[in-house]
Amino acid sequence: MRSIQELAAAANITDTSTTQISEFQDTLFARDVIKYTEDFRYLQNAVDHHMMAGNEGATTRLFFTTSHLSITKTHTEGDMRTFTEMTNLDSIDVTPTWDMGAIALSKELVRTASVNLIELAKYMIAQDGEQNVEEAIVTEIETASSNKTYGGDATSHTNLETGDTITESMIIKARGLIRKYNGKPKFLFIAPEQETSIMQLTQFSNSEEYGGREIVVNGEIGKLLMYGLKVIVTTNVNEKTNGSDSWGVTGHLCFILGQNDYGQNAATLVWKEKLTYDYEYLKLYSNHYIYRDACYGAQLTNEKLVSLIYTTDA
Repeated sequence: MRSIQELAAAANITDTSTTQISEFQDTLFARDVIKYTEDFRYLQNAVDHHMMAGNEGATTRLFFTTSHLSITKTHTEGDMRTFTEMTNLDSIDVTPTWDMGAIALSKELVRTASVNLIELAKYMIAQDGEQNVEEAIVTEIETASSNKTYGGDATSHTNLETGDTITESMIIKARGLIRKYNGKPKFLFIAPEQETSIMQLTQFSNSEEYGGREIVVNGEIGKLLMYGLKVIVTTNVNEKTNGSDSWGVTGHLCFILGQNDYGQNAATLVWKEKLTYDYEYLKLYSNHYIYRDACYGAQLTNEKLVSLIYTTDA
């Protein structure tokens, strides 16, 4: 049987605090990168797309009608017909802007990294390209001025107060403003801060309970059944503060987007060049290059199909 002295901790034991011993302890690197949770993006599917033809021209002109044209129908027997002038025509010019991003990686870094940095760079530059398009659409949507609904008893974003959160009555009013112009409300875009309020509405149907033939779009959490609105949650719905945005309190500018009878949307993306991505390795510099090219512009073409909802977060 060992003595108590023999069972005691030995002196001068080699442990993790031993000089230089950390050099013998290896660090094992994971092969995968845990990615940042990107925004849900659906706005590109809620606008029209126009592709400019060829290499000629930097600007495209979009045409539209501004109102119903009433044709003179009365006629006096024996006389010439009365002609009606087409005075409800208008147009708007859109000049797309270039987006030319790039990431460069040195050969030395790529060959010594434990993860595939080239594939990661491709992922990052593509995510940013898609995000830029979404932000361009939202910026244009926010310029609509015909249809506005405010939380509570506010009449402007400057006098919103705590408690002016999104409600069913606000959605009904905002939807009705589009219907007033013969539009068909299709999508309700909200921020995550409004999701809880929406899911508590009696008309809300969770997308997980849809039938097998129902298409669920990216970011869709459900539908407001009686109102025919797909509910899209995305952080691309802009936050507004009582600082630089002059809101009464912090909130979000949500919105409903509709279509006309011909399936045309409120805004148009004009493309000179669609998003494309390329890669090359230049031996002269011993660098890897990942490129992004695009040229586009977002334009509001029928603001009557946009209904802005000014709501607080709490």
